[in-house]
Amino acid sequence: MSTPVPPPRPRGIDYNLPTCGETQCNGYGTCVIPPGGGGDLVCECNLGYGGEFCEDTVNGALSVPLTVSVIAVIIGLLIVAFILAKLRQRQKRKQRQKLETHHGYNIAL
Repeated sequence: MSTPVPPPRPRGIDYNLPTCGETQCNGYGTCVIPPGGGGDLVCECNLGYGGEFCEDTVNGALSVPLTVSVIAVIIGLLIVAFILAKLRQRQKRKQRQKLETHHGYNIAL
């Protein structure tokens, strides 16, 4: 079995050089010819990126408020669960005391 021979590359092209999308568009888009034509290429940004050179993230502005609100909801749920547990504990203690007084039980806590 012989190994396949790769097709010859055109001379004068260095494939190790960064592409326009990697340099001009910060690696988050591709360079395209503007719709109206012209000499300068413009960036067509990938989903989630924007700006002239794809330097802005669309989700970046939501990151901090979203994180803070999720943490606040979790803390709120923990507080509610703690309060409900304490109320339930108090209710059970009252039921035990009521049983003890009515029936003369000596229930150890």
